Amino acid sequence: MEQFKDYRNIHHMLRETVDRRGPHPAYKWFVESGETGSVSWDQFYEEVIQAAKSFMALGIRKNDKVSIVSYSRYQWVLIDLALATIGAVTVGIYHSLPAGECGYIIDHADAILVFAEDNDQLEKLLTVRKDLPEIKKIVLFSGDPPADNGILDFTSFMGLGRDIPDSDIIAMADNVQPDDVAAIVYTSGTTGVPKGAMLTHDNITFTAQSVEKSVFWKEDDSVFLFLPLAHVFARTCVYTALLSGCTMTFTRSLDTLAEDLKATQPDWFPSVPRIYEKVYTKIVGSAEAKGGMTWHIFKWAEKTALQMSYLKRHKLPEPFLFILKYKLADRLVFQKIRAALGGRVRWCISGAAPLNPDIGKFFHGVGVLIVEGIGMTENTSFSNLNRYDNYRFGWVGPPDPASNRRPTRTERSCFGAVT
Repeated sequence: MEQFKDYRNIHHMLRETVDRRGPHPAYKWFVESGETGSVSWDQFYEEVIQAAKSFMALGIRKNDKVSIVSYSRYQWVLIDLALATIGAVTVGIYHSLPAGECGYIIDHADAILVFAEDNDQLEKLLTVRKDLPEIKKIVLFSGDPPADNGILDFTSFMGLGRDIPDSDIIAMADNVQPDDVAAIVYTSGTTGVPKGAMLTHDNITFTAQSVEKSVFWKEDDSVFLFLPLAHVFARTCVYTALLSGCTMTFTRSLDTLAEDLKATQPDWFPSVPRIYEKVYTKIVGSAEAKGGMTWHIFKWAEKTALQMSYLKRHKLPEPFLFILKYKLADRLVFQKIRAALGGRVRWCISGAAPLNPDIGKFFHGVGVLIVEGIGMTENTSFSNLNRYDNYRFGWVGPPDPASNRRPTRTERSCFGAVT
């Protein structure tokens, strides 16, 4: 079994990264003008400590539950890490869920504080607030809160507890144990009502190290995130990026995904098969609509990409004439496809559903390797993953190198949310 660092908790993992990567950019996000805001690791750590103080001022303590109803954004991660610092528990909720399901999860998790993405999410929560008497406050990430002393805007929240010494927060962080729960991640409820999987600090720090050892990950990488942080797949990517010290950029929304991807120019990003399939379908549809020579050139280039993928997968030599053909296809077609993905993407991770092997081979031949994996919410989303140097399409990859496992037979059915 691989030897890993024995992190006491998530905060200690964060602290090590801050010490190593302090002035380098940690997170970026888009503002309304289309420009990007950013924080360094040093700045992020300061904000985590301040957010932890704000929680203390609101009476949030170790093991208390706090829900976040929001699409993925910088503040989501900030709040998650601040809660981990004081030993409280993050309960992520999909922003797309209706009010009733949000209320069910908040109540089931015993959450006492809720963060809402904007006024639309707040309006949804207010319809079930009467059924959630334990909720102390609702905090808005963006937008103007109504005249209600039970609702805070994010700036006001971050201004609380400034008189609390940093040493008090550090003492709380040092008291968080590996087996303390850090997150409750709810499954989609495909087998009934949503079920909450409890993930400990040890689960998360262990998995982050395991993923980092399994893929081609560099600390100066740029990572692009558009998956929902309420899902364990995205959360695991965030923690692994945190461990490695690379830079993560959040998209504004799925509507601006293509635009934000080009602007970010990431080295890699995690996604679900549906996104890769939509990109492929759009490429084919565009070439087919233009017809004539464009369509014939695309079909020729597609065949060339599949040939290149075959040679790479089987580690075969590339014939001289084929290299010339590939360079022409790259100039006419492949460069444009890579540019649509930002221009610098080396590889991607695919999870949550099976990836069509032919689509994987196509992108591989274009110059973008998609490594597929599988996991469950209950095991922090990681059990198998293809490697950058050991991959096949239509395969979920070798087992996590840090896990022991054995096959078993049982007459009982097993259920879990596959990621």
